[in-house]
Amino acid sequence: MVRQNTKEQILGIEEQIKRLKEKQKRILNNTQREIGKYLMDSWEVGDVKEAKELIDSFSHQVKSFSEASSSKEDDEEGKNFSQDPPKG
Repeated sequence: MVRQNTKEQILGIEEQIKRLKEKQKRILNNTQREIGKYLMDSWEVGDVKEAKELIDSFSHQVKSFSEASSSKEDDEEGKNFSQDPPKG
């Protein structure tokens, strides 16, 4: 009887994992759709091909901006860490 209970628990967990993976996929799809819609609305682009061309043309600038922003945040965190007195 204990084996059956364990087997049922395992099957239940596998079913939960399956449902969570499906939920994760839905959330990702909805997020991507929402981002795409926002981009096309904010840039006033109606054509998918044109939107892709714009994304490709700006991708280098966005990556550079993102790297610079990340580097700035790292620098600020380093300054704050060195300024905080050790606790203890």
